[in-house]
Amino acid sequence: MIVMKQRLYLVLLLIVAGIIACSKDTDSSIPDTSSNINFFTAVPNQEFDVTIDTTSIGTELGYGESTGYHAFQAKRYTLRIYRTGNHTVPIGGGEVSLRNGHYYSVFLSQNNSNTLQLTLVEDNLGASRPSYGKVRFINLSDTYVNAVSRLTLDIYVDNLRLFRRQSYQAATDFAEVPVGTRNVDVRYADSSLSLMGANSHSYEIQDQKQYTIIGYGNALKADSFKLTTFVH
Repeated sequence: MIVMKQRLYLVLLLIVAGIIACSKDTDSSIPDTSSNINFFTAVPNQEFDVTIDTTSIGTELGYGESTGYHAFQAKRYTLRIYRTGNHTVPIGGGEVSLRNGHYYSVFLSQNNSNTLQLTLVEDNLGASRPSYGKVRFINLSDTYVNAVSRLTLDIYVDNLRLFRRQSYQAATDFAEVPVGTRNVDVRYADSSLSLMGANSHSYEIQDQKQYTIIGYGNALKADSFKLTTFVH
């Protein structure tokens, strides 16, 4: 359950069937609880500091950087994001309920109007079959093909379409991919035209590993659009 803060819009993507609100204190029936949260920024030319309640999980985070997972007792917390060096007033944040045994990622991006946006995703880290890893895609590229039409993306792995029509702030489920070196390409939706050109990415998928591939920047500019990967 998310309580919105003024000036920043926090989108909650329910990857599983709902996030149950935790009380401010942990469930007394569970003596030891643990939950993990990670933060990633796709905002160019700015750096951020991030806290969970009063605990820092990252400082001076720049474009394409993440905190990695930080473990907390399972309960409700306040997420605050500050411009680096100025902790007087947060630029935004919200309350996040961290459930026992669950993993979460928060993604900071900038939409086409240069307004900061937050996306909270629950990371469903279930095991894959032997000789497979898992891949998902997060689209943090708010790109328009004209004044009214937002670009959507298809994600291919070894010329097989894995995810279709991913719009800005979309987060896919994890999909199994065979281990080995895999080529990842991003294309216009329902098209064979690649947005990556000669810059398609190869990834070494390892057995039982799980990967989040994040697309950010302007998808129509080769020197702007980027892919980065977070290994869970």
